[in-house]
Amino acid sequence: MKKAFYVLTVVIILALLSASGASAAEKSKEETLDAAYEHLVKVMNPEEMKKLFALFDTMKDVGLSWNEDLLLPLRDIIACKTKEQLYVIWGMGSMNISYAMLFDKNPEGVWEGGREIDERIGFPRAELREESLAFAKSREGQASSSVDFIHAMLHRAKTDQAVLNTLVGGFYGSTLELFYLFSSLGLASGVTEEFVQFVNAHLPQLTIAQEMLKAYSENGELAQLLDTGNRKAVIDSIVDIITKDMGKLTEDDLKQILSIVKAVRDPLTVPCN
Repeated sequence: MKKAFYVLTVVIILALLSASGASAAEKSKEETLDAAYEHLVKVMNPEEMKKLFALFDTMKDVGLSWNEDLLLPLRDIIACKTKEQLYVIWGMGSMNISYAMLFDKNPEGVWEGGREIDERIGFPRAELREESLAFAKSREGQASSSVDFIHAMLHRAKTDQAVLNTLVGGFYGSTLELFYLFSSLGLASGVTEEFVQFVNAHLPQLTIAQEMLKAYSENGELAQLLDTGNRKAVIDSIVDIITKDMGKLTEDDLKQILSIVKAVRDPLTVPCN
């Protein structure tokens, strides 16, 4: 009886260890890409994304203004950068374009720089524009070119490495640039209650960046490829600053955020010889 008990115990332990090992087993690259797509499509719900992007348009209402000196000097920095750096610069440049368009500006070199980056990283912009039209037609509600373009990128990222790298690196870059602009402009204009509410309302942008990195982390190869330069740690540190003290941001908080972003951004802005 005792022997049978020990045998049964060993069998149960082995079964539990086996189940534990199975649950902890790393997902294949294909499984991770498919699961990430399904998850991120829900996280980046079109209607919620439209609301988030529309918040950016209220920048003027909280006293933030145009400052061309804050833009990346794209034409001077592209030629000597690695593809890994260009994915992030791609997102930062996209945010610069959004900022310029909001204030009806057309700074020299921004559009040309964007096209040069597309060529360097092999980004199929024209094809994705066509695919984004299909996403616009497939769902109810008003079409939003930016949201549909992102969803086209999400779908294409399952099979296109260049798009995957641009999606993750670009969203990371655009998120950092967003909070670089907010922090720089907020420190210049003053930290009002309206400004603090405005910044807090953009917390979902950081959450999406976190979810994006997490979604691809279940495969070691993808995690190593996409979480370069401690991207997750950078985003997490900004979230921690914004969410502490019930989101009551101070000038010191903005200086901290600016310092975190500049540690990533400054090396990217070094001119090429």
